[in-house]
Amino acid sequence: MKAILITAAAALALLQGTRTVWDGVYTEEQAKRGAVLFDRECAGCHGPDGEGGGMAPALAGAAFYANYDGQTVGDLFDRNRTTMPVGKEGQLSAQQNADITAFMLQVNKFPAGTTELASQSFALKQIQYIAEKPGNPDDGPNQGNRPPGTHQDNTDGKEWIKRLERPSRLPGLKTDEVVARLRLEPGDVVADIGAGTGAYTIPFAKAVAPSGKALAVDIWPELLDYINEKAKKDGVQNLQTVLAKRDDPALPRGQVDVAFFHDVFHNTNDREAYLKVLVFALKPAGRIAVIEQEFEDPIAKKWDLPEDRITREQLNGWMANVGFRRTEEFDIFQGGNNPKGTDMPARWFVVYGRQSAPTR
Repeated sequence: MKAILITAAAALALLQGTRTVWDGVYTEEQAKRGAVLFDRECAGCHGPDGEGGGMAPALAGAAFYANYDGQTVGDLFDRNRTTMPVGKEGQLSAQQNADITAFMLQVNKFPAGTTELASQSFALKQIQYIAEKPGNPDDGPNQGNRPPGTHQDNTDGKEWIKRLERPSRLPGLKTDEVVARLRLEPGDVVADIGAGTGAYTIPFAKAVAPSGKALAVDIWPELLDYINEKAKKDGVQNLQTVLAKRDDPALPRGQVDVAFFHDVFHNTNDREAYLKVLVFALKPAGRIAVIEQEFEDPIAKKWDLPEDRITREQLNGWMANVGFRRTEEFDIFQGGNNPKGTDMPARWFVVYGRQSAPTR
């Protein structure tokens, strides 16, 4: 009778077709059983709730998301079956492995449903492991909480943390390459405007240490608190947070070597007016570096309305009106240089200097 029930469950999973981990593919009760098994058989190596231990990697969080993003629950089930528990590999039953897998989905914040995970790998391979919750392709551009007549996104800081720290995004930032292209030196002062969760600010701080400084500029206190915590954990001491206004980065006059924007300048309401304020914060040889979405990129078109996206030509015009010109351009985010699987649009990367500055 048990074999008949298992076969029926597998058949049901196959009939349901391809699903994702966001579709409620396990039950709360199954995850509870899995938690007991995990605590008994796996926590000694992987830590409570799978956060990682001295003997084995984490089974929850960003690294785990990155490892399994794009694979299937069947792949996770098979790995659990063949590698855990250490010294007893393959000795747990298929149902026990399914329950542990359900618990792992729960600790990774995927929703529960009304049907238990099947205990057969071939059925579980119909369930895709996708780190980021899929959107509705019919929803159109999603600018978040955008007041009419503005370019700003009023999504709150806590939601921004979720968006910006998604594992699929981080490899697409190419932080090391950006730092190298900017040729930052110890002693420089870099302002990361719209710093978000500090993905660039912390590498900037390390690049200009010990005598330089990175300024994390944002309008959301929650994001600045988050950056401070990250910097503390990373041992970074030359980073300062700046609570800005929507129309003013609130930077000290004449002290900044590089003002940097990544995928955020388009959210300023009056772009030229913002630049007119910003240039007073720059040193005489100061530069403005801007990375922005390609206007016609499919992902950019999904995220933002046409009136909220900007082109190089528009930015060149605004810069000219405040006395700046393009001095450098890099193609590290365009075409085949844009990392695949990161959910990031193709982007252009341009550096501006005062009009008297030579083009490199």
